[in-house]
Amino acid sequence: MIGVLLKGTLSTIVSKAMNEQSSEGEKYHHPYLQAASMFVGESICYGLFRLYSFVSKSKNKVTPLSPSKNLENNVYSKLGNFIFFFPAFFHLIASTISFIGLVFIAPSIYQMMKGFIVVIVAISSVLFLKKKIYRHQVLGCVLITLGIIIVGIVSIIYKASSASNPILGAGLVLFAQLFMGAMLITEELFFRKITIEPFHAQGIEGICGLVSYMFLLPVLNALPCTQAFCNNGFVENSLFAFKQIYANTLLATIVFSMIGVVAMFNWTGIAITKYTSSLARSTLKTTNAVFVWVVSIFLGWENFLWQQLIGFLILVSGTLIYNEILIIPLWGFKQAAYKRKAEKEKVNLLMVSEMQVFRNSSAFWSAEDHSSFL
Repeated sequence: MIGVLLKGTLSTIVSKAMNEQSSEGEKYHHPYLQAASMFVGESICYGLFRLYSFVSKSKNKVTPLSPSKNLENNVYSKLGNFIFFFPAFFHLIASTISFIGLVFIAPSIYQMMKGFIVVIVAISSVLFLKKKIYRHQVLGCVLITLGIIIVGIVSIIYKASSASNPILGAGLVLFAQLFMGAMLITEELFFRKITIEPFHAQGIEGICGLVSYMFLLPVLNALPCTQAFCNNGFVENSLFAFKQIYANTLLATIVFSMIGVVAMFNWTGIAITKYTSSLARSTLKTTNAVFVWVVSIFLGWENFLWQQLIGFLILVSGTLIYNEILIIPLWGFKQAAYKRKAEKEKVNLLMVSEMQVFRNSSAFWSAEDHSSFL
């Protein structure tokens, strides 16, 4: 969970720092290339996974497991690891739209608007995963949503120095959460069907997203555009972006830092999806907004507003209630929280057991035998 908080905070700050950099006479506004660089970082996870696989296999003789019989003839078995192309596709759309939105709003507001993912995932978990949502979780989601609304309204009224169009930016980020919710739900669904480690799955998603952008970027560079979020008359201008990076050492450092942050911490989010749930992961994402807000004020990107502080306190309260850290002893919330905590303890025991298998048994390699070279 610490990894998720670090990744969410650092990636948002680093991404906004890119947008604030000037090089070759213009600000570095290349959201599509930013999204592509994120997939580069995720792809590194796959290389690290393969390296670990090689070292572990050389130390331990393992006998690969065969896929279970009930999976042999269904779509999951046929597609194998390529099934993770679908969450990668949703991730690509969500990240691209979000990075465009970040150009127009302050980083803490960007992170706060991403908190709307909790509502989307909560509804989707009930509809598609047939999950039960406890009453304290519903209360947590309501408080998180209320906090988002308060901070969103305040950000529009009191526009931050780093926000050029808060209404457009907030709208884009909110819209992106529909696709981010689809990514989280499909990941959780596939983890139920396929035996695969989070580090491996994250690497596959990274490769799928990177390959997709290899085809998408040339098209974006050729499409004419005159809107505010376009670049030198085109939707994207990657050659100019590389020229800006080459001319500004600090910008280059920030770009490579972004790739490094994603490579080091992005897999922790998908691990939480596997071992707990997509809804638990989405609530953690909302907490990042508080850390981003504090750093943004320190860097001078935003001003301190007590109205925003109220919104953040409500958001944090909702996150604590949802995760059974803050328990309300009224109206059955306490009983629901303890029942949910008991379920989580069972999941934690399963996670420890699977991690032991991951280190010492052939089950670690079973995902590779489903069908694909990935």
